[in-house]
Amino acid sequence: MLLCGPALVGLASWGGVALPSWLTADDAAYLSGGITAADPIAAATVEGFASGEFQEEAEAAVGNCIPAKATALLTSASLQRTAITASNILFHWECYPTFYGSDIAAVPSQGRLVEIAEKATGEILATGERVRDEIDAFSERHPDQHVFVFLGPDSMNIQGSPTAALESDPLTYDQLEAIFEDNDGKFQWISGNITYDEFLDGWHKTDHHWNIQGAFAAYERMAAALGFGDEVLIPSELITYEEPPFRGASARRGLMSSYEDRITDFRFSSFPQLSVTINGSEGTSEDLVHEKAYGSGSWDVNPFANHYADYFHTDYGLVTIRNEESDSGEDLLIVADSYSNCMERFLATHYRTTYVLDPRHLNTTLDEFLTEHEDVSDVLFIMRGLNLLYETTEHALS
Repeated sequence: MLLCGPALVGLASWGGVALPSWLTADDAAYLSGGITAADPIAAATVEGFASGEFQEEAEAAVGNCIPAKATALLTSASLQRTAITASNILFHWECYPTFYGSDIAAVPSQGRLVEIAEKATGEILATGERVRDEIDAFSERHPDQHVFVFLGPDSMNIQGSPTAALESDPLTYDQLEAIFEDNDGKFQWISGNITYDEFLDGWHKTDHHWNIQGAFAAYERMAAALGFGDEVLIPSELITYEEPPFRGASARRGLMSSYEDRITDFRFSSFPQLSVTINGSEGTSEDLVHEKAYGSGSWDVNPFANHYADYFHTDYGLVTIRNEESDSGEDLLIVADSYSNCMERFLATHYRTTYVLDPRHLNTTLDEFLTEHEDVSDVLFIMRGLNLLYETTEHALS
């Protein structure tokens, strides 16, 4: 039965037979271990067999044909979690992995999933110092621009994280902040340090991203540092979308469906008209926030769909936002990861033009970009640690 199930699903799929999504791996598309790119034919060589590449590709291809794969993954993780929960009766840990080997932990008392704390290795601390020096050198090369750095906190490094107490020498926000803040360099550090209670209110329970409340609090800090403290936006209404439920990246990676979030957003009584260009193609403000689509009930029905990206927007190499009502003659360059997706429009209200560059999706250096966009007055980094201390950011700074 174990062998024939994937064989029959695979033959049906390759033969063009339409199968219900629950019977294939389609419903597992967003889940960790769901669908893996595999090409065993390309690796079907003597070298591929000798290296093990063919075996790995073949295993991935067969894995994509496991019947009812989403149910299989979630059931397997649930059974493992039952055993882990039972063993925890002896220890009373506040949190525990969602399955054996998972890098996501469940915190039942809070109905929350968190990423397990990262160790403060010499390598990661050295990377932080290197990135700091590269930002400092970049700032020195561009004395006409003001450079700001905002490091977004997350469940791995926030003070009071329940997984930090279970790790030896966990990496903390304070350690990362000390690397950047204590440097008498050419850029300005904007602290994102918050308490754990603030984290609970400002971050999703099943996703590593902040919710709109946490993002707006960060925007207020950035606006003050950029000199717009007296012009900061004031929300008039908090919108909460009861549908669809949002099971974020931590739920997808942790294979856990019992915890869920809701997408929230702010409305404003007065907000300028923005025009948008995405990767060189003209768009609209609806491409930044899909409020109309969600208001009409248009969203991905997969229970693990990435609604953070669906509601705000997915990651792009370059987004250009023009403020049609701006009196400013200055432009802003935001160097960001997905943390900026929900709140770059807030910053865009203070500038004539705002560029949002994601180094993970645009293969250009910041020097090259500033050469082509001479009106940029401010450069603002908005990233969490995993992406700020990453090779794509270093390439952008090179």
